[in-house]
Amino acid sequence: MIYDTVYQYYLNSIEDMNFILVPELSHPNDYYYKVAEKYGKGSMRFIVCENKFLIIIADYTPYIDFEKTSIINENYLEMCQFSTASSSFKLGKTKTRKVNTGIFSYINNSKKIIVYCKKDQPVKFTKIIVTEDYYKHYLSNSFSTEVNEVKKIIKYLAMSPNIPELSFAFQQIESCSAVGKFLFIYLEGKVMEVLGLAAESYNKTLASTQNVKLNKKDINALKRVIKYLKDNYAAYPSISKLAKVANMSETRFQLAFKQQYKTTLYEYFKNLRMNYALQLLNETNYSIKEIALKVGYRNSGHFAGIFKKRYGITPKRYRDTQQRLL
Repeated sequence: MIYDTVYQYYLNSIEDMNFILVPELSHPNDYYYKVAEKYGKGSMRFIVCENKFLIIIADYTPYIDFEKTSIINENYLEMCQFSTASSSFKLGKTKTRKVNTGIFSYINNSKKIIVYCKKDQPVKFTKIIVTEDYYKHYLSNSFSTEVNEVKKIIKYLAMSPNIPELSFAFQQIESCSAVGKFLFIYLEGKVMEVLGLAAESYNKTLASTQNVKLNKKDINALKRVIKYLKDNYAAYPSISKLAKVANMSETRFQLAFKQQYKTTLYEYFKNLRMNYALQLLNETNYSIKEIALKVGYRNSGHFAGIFKKRYGITPKRYRDTQQRLL
C-alpha cells in the first residue's frame, strides 16, 4: 500500500495490528492504544506534533504473525531504540534484516519497506520520526548549515546512531510523565537535542577522518565486527582479534572502522556498553555490580565513574529516578 505521509502509515498500521484506542488515557495529539485481547497484549502510545515529528512508545506481544508491505512517499528521518530483537524488515531489494537491540536510524526515500513481527514474541521500542522540512529548518537556522551539509549530518546520524547521549535522550522520552503543552515542549526540546548532538558529533569527526576506499565486502565485514561486539559486551577483544573477524590488516581495519562509523573502535565499544547499561538499569533487577560485569567492567566503581562522566548521574541514582517516574 502507498501512503503520502508517515503519519498515515502509522495510523493504518495501528489499525492493522488490532490496537484499540483507550480514550480515558488519551489526550489531544497524544493517543494511547491497547491490543485487542484476542490478538495480543500490551500498549502503544502515539504522540503527534503535526508537520514536525512523531513519537511512538510501544510495548506489546502479538498473538499472530504480522507482515506489512508499504511505500511512504514522505521524506523523513526515523530513529528507534529497540529493547527487543524480535522484529525484522526489508528495504527495497535488500535482504531481510533482523532488528537488534539498541538504536537504529533510517532515512526514508520512498523505497518499498516490509515489516515483520512474529507471534508470541515481545516487541518494545521508542521511535522518534522527524519530517524532512523540520530537521532541515532546525539545522539550517541553528547551525548556519548549508543544505548539502544537512544531508551529510542526517546521513551521519543514520550511519552512526551509537552516540551515548542519544540513548539517554530516548530513555528520558520514554519515562516522561508530562501531559498537554508541557509534554510537547519537552519532546521538541529532546528532538532538537538529538539533532544538535548529531551536528556536533559530525563536525568533530570531519578533521580527523582519513579516507579509505570501502567496498560492499568491507562494509559487511565491519558489520560482522559490530555483531561480535554486541554479542560480547563483557569481553576484552583485541584489535588483532577484531581485525581477523573483519578479515583485514590491523591498520586497514582501524582506518576503515573510523571512516564508516566516524569514531574509534574503543569509543564505539564504550558507547555500546553504556547504552546496554542503560537498558539493563531500566529493564532488569540486576545489581550495579552485576551490570558492571555484564558490560565489561570488573570494578563497579570504575563503571559508575564512567557512567556518571557520560550521563551526569550515577547508575544507582539514575535507576532510582527512573523507578520514581513509573
